[in-house]
Amino acid sequence: MKSVSSKILVIVLILFLALLYHYQNLNEFPSHIHAWAQSDRYALSLGFLDNGLNFFKPQTFVYNHQFPSNWSKASEYSITAVDFPIHDFVPALMMKITASDEPWVFRLYVLIYSLFGLFFLFKISYSISTNYYKSIFVVVFAATSPVFVYYQNGFLPTIPSLSNTIIGLYFYIKHLDDNKQRSFIAGIFFLTLASLARTTFIIPFIAVLCVELIRMIKKETRVAAKIAVITISFFLLGFYQLYNGYLREKYGSVFLNHFLPPNNWDDFLYILTKVYTNWGQQYFTTAHYLIFPLLVLTSIIFLFKTGPRFSTQSRYLVLFVSAYFWGCIMFAAVMLKQFSAHDYYFLDTFFLPVILLLIILFSLIPQTVKGKMNTIFIVFLLIVSVYLIYQPIKTQENRRTTSFWDKTGATIRNFDGSAAFLDSLGISKDSKILVMDAVCPNIPFILMERKGFVVMNTTKENIETALNWDYDVIIFQNEYFISDIFTPFPDILTRLVKVADNGNITVCKLSKTINPQTLSDFIGVADKTPLLTKCITFDEKPDIQWHNTNSSDKFSYSGLFSGHLLPEHEFGLTFKTKDLSLLTGGSSTLLMTSYFLSKNVANCELVTSIQMNGQNVYYKSYNLKTLLKDQNNWEKVSLLFQLPALPEKDYELAVFLWNTGKNELFYDNFTITIY
Repeated sequence: MKSVSSKILVIVLILFLALLYHYQNLNEFPSHIHAWAQSDRYALSLGFLDNGLNFFKPQTFVYNHQFPSNWSKASEYSITAVDFPIHDFVPALMMKITASDEPWVFRLYVLIYSLFGLFFLFKISYSISTNYYKSIFVVVFAATSPVFVYYQNGFLPTIPSLSNTIIGLYFYIKHLDDNKQRSFIAGIFFLTLASLARTTFIIPFIAVLCVELIRMIKKETRVAAKIAVITISFFLLGFYQLYNGYLREKYGSVFLNHFLPPNNWDDFLYILTKVYTNWGQQYFTTAHYLIFPLLVLTSIIFLFKTGPRFSTQSRYLVLFVSAYFWGCIMFAAVMLKQFSAHDYYFLDTFFLPVILLLIILFSLIPQTVKGKMNTIFIVFLLIVSVYLIYQPIKTQENRRTTSFWDKTGATIRNFDGSAAFLDSLGISKDSKILVMDAVCPNIPFILMERKGFVVMNTTKENIETALNWDYDVIIFQNEYFISDIFTPFPDILTRLVKVADNGNITVCKLSKTINPQTLSDFIGVADKTPLLTKCITFDEKPDIQWHNTNSSDKFSYSGLFSGHLLPEHEFGLTFKTKDLSLLTGGSSTLLMTSYFLSKNVANCELVTSIQMNGQNVYYKSYNLKTLLKDQNNWEKVSLLFQLPALPEKDYELAVFLWNTGKNELFYDNFTITIY
């Protein structure tokens, strides 16, 4: 491939794919799948801006760390241990230069890095297969993996480290061909940089060293020529591991640093099934999965027909990929629980070996003769490439859809504009905030532009512990206050004094004395006239808007009867209405209260939904299993739902019990109030 125009065509293709998939989301705030992990990395970059670009004191916005104390200990510092944060530091430097700390700066950096990775992947493929069109196809195959596309302009160090590994491998393969020391040094440099920033990429580095060891044994290379470079690399890796350990010991960390293997063989099989169910169609599309066995079959046919046709580079690439795969398998064995929850672990491990195996398989297929057969081959690759390019468009739409039941998306919406809101209240940028039920630890603080403490698991004990920390104000999301804070710890009302409420979040201060107040007073509805109130007591004939009103005289909270849900009933008590024109006038609040009695609740969802034209435009549910603690006694449950403003009057509001766990349940005085 001597032609400059040929290289330019590859670059244009890679840029086209980047533009096609990412032109709409380049400035998107960290959200959707794995918003937690991505917002932590964005927080690191903002932290570097805050600490004067001090590379060796990485920090986020959170003063209490997940590791090792599981958020339970407050600290004076937001410094955190983290793998070599070069891919958070450089975006911070870019933010400093551009005078913008918007997400697009970070996303653009990662996207550009991915483009270099794809270009060098093409160069690897061409050096092995010596075929331009096969190499183009390899790039398309890799660049259209749904999980690759999603993180291609994200915030994780996976993509830059993957690209560095590809670049390093290119120079190492080049070294196998030209035997020049500078190629080896360049390869080790990029492999070291990849390993520093993302520990999993030590696997391909070790695989390269395995190949080098075999070459030394075969006396194809000298130890003396390589030992200095490898020693320096291991010194850098070891030094930063020691320094990171020091940071972890002194400050703690918000990043995982221990193994999570399966508990036993049954757990191993269960996790594998879960991995396939969750991410099987996200690693690659069906088209990718069909292409691979077809290519394997074709390669085997030619292998038997013409015999092995491996160059020196190809033979060592096979050895490298074999070692790489085994390394990934060993890593997966000790971190398998992470694979079921985190799709990007595939990019950290098996993604690149699969792509390299694709290159090896292509190298086994002889070059087609010139003429008609060559034209057919090129057209076939072109058609398949176009189909592959189309596939991620739909998968990315699904991945980037924020549903109403997405608590992370709701948190982003609720804290949007919170920085200006706190400014208007005179709460300084240096104030420490205690955020109850933060969902993703750094997201609220990034949007508030302030630091503070988080309560991630809102148990009574965790809330009481956090209330004793050194903070200035307490903030929570209105829609989760009753279910996630008040329900586990009702006495929280006596400890708070409300400062302000913008409809999405509430700002409070800790009361110096016991502050008696009712829930209605605190949430601000006590003096409001409801737009709608509907109550069913089961002692009188219910309104026609109530459905599934089965009753029983076996138990009752008041009167003689209560509602009765039987195991064979999929849906219990249901309220439906299409007559609330008030919902088209603006957002509103729905307060649901009821008394429940059960022996044991498995899974039973209390759902509020709004449908328009047969589609859910709002859907939020709470599992009664987490709300009912006192078996065989009546318990009061209160839930708050923030209903959106609706664009038209043709809708249906429903509040219902969904008996997913086949429970027997009694309920009484079920009341719905809309303000």
